[in-house]
Amino acid sequence: MPARALAVLSLVLVMSACAAPQTGTFTPAPIVPAVSMDAVEEQDPTAPFTLSVVDGILEEVNVTSDRSETIEGAFSEDLTTWTSEGILDAGSTHTVVAKAVSSDGTVTEFEQQFTTEARESSGFEVADVTPVAEGEEVGVGAPIIVTFTEDAPDRAAVESLLVVESEKGHEGAWRWIDDDTVIYRTAEYWDGHQTVTFTANFEGEFLGDDTWGGADYTAEMVIGEANISVADLDSHTMTVEIDGEVAKEIPISGGSGEEYEYYTATGTHLVMEKMAEKTMVSPGKEEGDEGYYSTPVNWATRINATGEFVHGAPWNGSLGEANLSHGCLNASEADAEWFFNIAQRGDPVEVVGESSPRPMPWDNGWGYWIMSFDEWKEGSAL
Repeated sequence: MPARALAVLSLVLVMSACAAPQTGTFTPAPIVPAVSMDAVEEQDPTAPFTLSVVDGILEEVNVTSDRSETIEGAFSEDLTTWTSEGILDAGSTHTVVAKAVSSDGTVTEFEQQFTTEARESSGFEVADVTPVAEGEEVGVGAPIIVTFTEDAPDRAAVESLLVVESEKGHEGAWRWIDDDTVIYRTAEYWDGHQTVTFTANFEGEFLGDDTWGGADYTAEMVIGEANISVADLDSHTMTVEIDGEVAKEIPISGGSGEEYEYYTATGTHLVMEKMAEKTMVSPGKEEGDEGYYSTPVNWATRINATGEFVHGAPWNGSLGEANLSHGCLNASEADAEWFFNIAQRGDPVEVVGESSPRPMPWDNGWGYWIMSFDEWKEGSAL
């Protein structure tokens, strides 16, 4: 072959080699979701905020405040946004944690904090918690009666911020008796010998009607011995148990029923207060009226609001035999003093017996155990 032909052939071969296809794999760049949030420092707590994602969807969003509360929110239909719902805690740091994923499975994790504007207290606070007193132990039937400085702007909002914790566990519920008073009662009596803590978590909280809570409020109620008494008007005996053991059988005399108000009311009473000396005066009568009486007694332990007491009655010769009182539970001076000394506010005194047709209303003093627990719960705002 001529040299010129060989040269042409070599050029063709070289060109053919240069045109050969490349070998190997192509890796596209990952699609990275980008998450953003429109909340700002000093965010208005009444204004919602939104998380958004580009090049992906939101899989998770969790928002909490430094008051250990979780903020609710809603996703858009296409899962590209999440918007907060409700009112945020005022004057609080909020932490937002989110996770987004793209179509190729690339995950972006997002975490950011913001603060909310503070709000001054509107003056709605806890004014009193009963029965709570320094150094006092109360009974296993004790309610928690909370009185506020003013009417609750939104009962449900206020009640949701009230917390009751006990060392031995319990079930309980709140019942509103008016707009500035709410009462907590357990399903069963408290266990004795424990501390119960009540907290109103009001600081920075929206309570409705442009009302913001003031400082948190905490009170401790100490439950003492489980003193439970059953006063049987038919057998004329009051059996007193302390921590599950019968401590004393007390001969008593209940209401005579000479007039309807002179029947001792049946149902569960609670000890409300104690007076070493008290003068019993006939209800609704004045001196000179028929049936008027004014009698000094010793060791008076009140068990309802309308004048029923356990007290000493040395003049009553029918203790343990007949019902001759004006409605109180009469006992001997010695037995009344013994009961007075062991009685704690909130001790149950369960009055039973067919000889009295008079039931005690649930709102007579602390007659809250007259209601079933299901009935009690109907008074909750939640």
